[in-house]
Amino acid sequence: MATETWSGIVVRATLSENGTVPRSSSSGSPDIILAGKAPLEDPSVLTDPANYSNGYDNKLYIGWPNFLYVRGKNYTTGDLSGSWNLFWATPNILLYPYLWEKNQLKTSAGNQNPAFTIKAGAIGASTDCFTWIPPNTSDHYCMIAVANTPDHPNPLKGVTNITDLADILSKNANIAQRNVQMVRGDVPQVVSTAGYNQGDEGATVDLAVVFKNIPKGTSYTVASGTLLNGKALSHSESNTQDNDFKYAWVGQDIPANWQTLFTFTLTFGSDWSGIPPGNIPSVEIRGELVQGTQDRLYHNPAARLADPHPHTKQVRLDVTGGPVKVIVAGSVTTVYTDIGPK
Repeated sequence: MATETWSGIVVRATLSENGTVPRSSSSGSPDIILAGKAPLEDPSVLTDPANYSNGYDNKLYIGWPNFLYVRGKNYTTGDLSGSWNLFWATPNILLYPYLWEKNQLKTSAGNQNPAFTIKAGAIGASTDCFTWIPPNTSDHYCMIAVANTPDHPNPLKGVTNITDLADILSKNANIAQRNVQMVRGDVPQVVSTAGYNQGDEGATVDLAVVFKNIPKGTSYTVASGTLLNGKALSHSESNTQDNDFKYAWVGQDIPANWQTLFTFTLTFGSDWSGIPPGNIPSVEIRGELVQGTQDRLYHNPAARLADPHPHTKQVRLDVTGGPVKVIVAGSVTTVYTDIGPK
């Protein structure tokens, strides 16, 4: 499948996107902008090309009015009109629409569907910002943004299975999510959670945990008590020696409607060597749909060759002897903004 320019408004999943699909899924959209406890004095700065590489990584304040913006770019050769939508959900790895479509935010003027017209090649943003007071029930909320145009409404409407979820997210660039947990205070130990619901299709999935900018000497446990194929999922490490690393339960045959809550606990080490100044610790837990050579999404450009088996270190092969690929279907990212070297 060749890449092509997206014919609607692009709400990026990553800063590196160039307006083409298929694209990789991510939970850190730079186009869902958290302005904090006060709106931007001049929101037109969001449409300045000089600021398009700025992710505006500000905090979400629990119990306070927060001001949020959605940004998108028109990569086509004609003007496009439509409306912005912004939703919230509690943290879930696979963000099926039933988890968030009823949680639609309004702008300060009370509009759930603020209109836009974006000229060819230009950047647009919701200048009347969305306003939200997050309930004090979680330190983590997933924000989902959609840029609706007549040809491209919410592409996930009605989706309830993992294959369609991964496929649609890779082929539709008008939807993105930003999952950021803001941890209160500076504590050596933190506890976070992420829900998982398989949906109505069983599938083979890698459940992967990706650690970035972690100080050496850290200890952690990632666990789920819900039995999967007769076993609970739990993994612990102590005195880690790398800043960036990954652990995965590979090739898990997950039945339809299996659901659980993952918890991950980290006690941060004190050796911050090797982490560039300003880089923030993060943990991402994600569901990677496994695809053999005969499977529907094997040739999707967003699919990549699976990592070698974590124990045997061998290339993973399907029943035909071909190399296995994976495509990210969803993820939750925890960013520890208040933790750093002393």
